[in-house]
Amino acid sequence: MGPKNFLLSLALFCFALPAAKAQSQNPDYLMVCLLADPQLIMVPKTPHYVDLAITDISELDYDFMAVLGDLVQNRAHFYKDYKEAVLDKLEIPVFSLAGNGDVGAGLEAYQEATGLPLYYSFYRRGIRFVFLSTIRFTGESNHICHLGYEQIRWLRKELKSDTLSTTILFSHPPIFETTYHSEERDHLAPPGSMYMSESLEMRELLRLHPNVKIFAHGHLHYTYGTNDDFGRRGYFTENGLLHISVGGTAQNKGSSFLFLEIDRITVRVRDHEQKIWKDEYEYSMSIPTTLTEEISADKDAVWVNINKQIHR
Repeated sequence: MGPKNFLLSLALFCFALPAAKAQSQNPDYLMVCLLADPQLIMVPKTPHYVDLAITDISELDYDFMAVLGDLVQNRAHFYKDYKEAVLDKLEIPVFSLAGNGDVGAGLEAYQEATGLPLYYSFYRRGIRFVFLSTIRFTGESNHICHLGYEQIRWLRKELKSDTLSTTILFSHPPIFETTYHSEERDHLAPPGSMYMSESLEMRELLRLHPNVKIFAHGHLHYTYGTNDDFGRRGYFTENGLLHISVGGTAQNKGSSFLFLEIDRITVRVRDHEQKIWKDEYEYSMSIPTTLTEEISADKDAVWVNINKQIHR
């Protein structure tokens, strides 16, 4: 990311900051909302489904939201709908990354709408969060997502800079052959192959950094509890790394929430229509993390700190 783009991203980010809600953060855990594929406007009922999700989420006490790509469906003017449906209705910080739908809408439009760079990281209470964006797509159905050379180079440097802190990676596409329908299937009916083009390189990179504990993605519009043709579901563990496929908001498939504790990471699934936790889809790992008890009561200090970390 060159100096010009860096300064543009910084200006956009500062301009777009919402008024952060003073959060009654729980010292025992850090709670992160994972929303995937709001994809305005994918089907006629998508605005209704997004409203159900945001209405429910706004009543919960969490630390921040991560939107895992496909904010809109291939048209830049839909970012107005996204802003009105999501950003304007939430007081707690919202971070995002670009998916193939956002590439279709134009990455400059995505950055202008969100005020965020395409890839970045920040720390919250001793946990590092890394956001990776799709920059182009290929495949017969345009669903194979690419990170590109510059982003992979940045990620290598970022992961090497801290090999101790518990790290969570967010991406739009899955890594090949991990969770539900993360395989080559362009020969089948659309939407065809849906995975990260750099999957082999990413798999090796993650193997070299065991402090990365979670790889959460969207893209597949996973329906919690279903299997693909290979028996895969929404969770997959490989070399101590948990892959999580998050349900598609555009089709009312729920969301996932991370609960990060000092000695455990738990994933819980939320049914937004019924406003209940779906305990049958909960996943928990007993592992030590680098979570700290440090909590900032000053909402402005929280934003300034995050801003410095993203643009360091």
